[in-house]
Amino acid sequence: MTTSLRSPDLQQFLTSAEAAIRFGSSVDGRLHVAAERMFSALQAQPAQAGQPASARLPVCSHLPRALDHARGQPGDASALADAFAAIEPQLNWKVRPGAETHGEQFLNGHANAIIVGPEGAGPQGTGPQGTGPEGLELRHDVLIGVSLMAPHTRYPDHHHPPEEIYVVLSSGQWRQASNPWHEPGIGGLVYNPPNIVHAMRSAEQPLLALWFLWTAPANAGS
Repeated sequence: MTTSLRSPDLQQFLTSAEAAIRFGSSVDGRLHVAAERMFSALQAQPAQAGQPASARLPVCSHLPRALDHARGQPGDASALADAFAAIEPQLNWKVRPGAETHGEQFLNGHANAIIVGPEGAGPQGTGPQGTGPEGLELRHDVLIGVSLMAPHTRYPDHHHPPEEIYVVLSSGQWRQASNPWHEPGIGGLVYNPPNIVHAMRSAEQPLLALWFLWTAPANAGS
């Protein structure tokens, strides 16, 4: 595996994320197919290193609390939380475009950051959008990001063409389409098929989750 373009901290994060997804509890075979596609691409071809302008928002004051809870869990979730904490100071945290239309609680109570992905924006609804390099690694086949929410905050319904895997590092609830809300738990996994409407919400604790999307053309990686 050639990883010379990738920093050791980013490589450790990707290794920990792969372990958390591959060995996590999920009965949805589509999740494992998506994970195989994404991590095979990440292993085969490291891409151009990015240099995002690191920045935090006030809501990031909830991050230590969320990470402490994840680190208190056994196994892969704890290792992934440690690996994420090592790269987090390099990230550029932003609010979701159009957040002001969803009320003050959401506007001030959430932040997203790109870890791996294309220059500028992710697909609509998957994270911050803008110009210039956002991630620590720039590529067009896999998009990896993170979302943080203050307690008692709801991320609005949204959807996007790429399929998506969430790795949950906190308490919090997820919903797809008109299905009931459910709590995956720390270390839990959520698979979103292409274009399904989905949302998440926090309760007493801040919500922290990583998301992984396959953004290559439809005929790539099949």
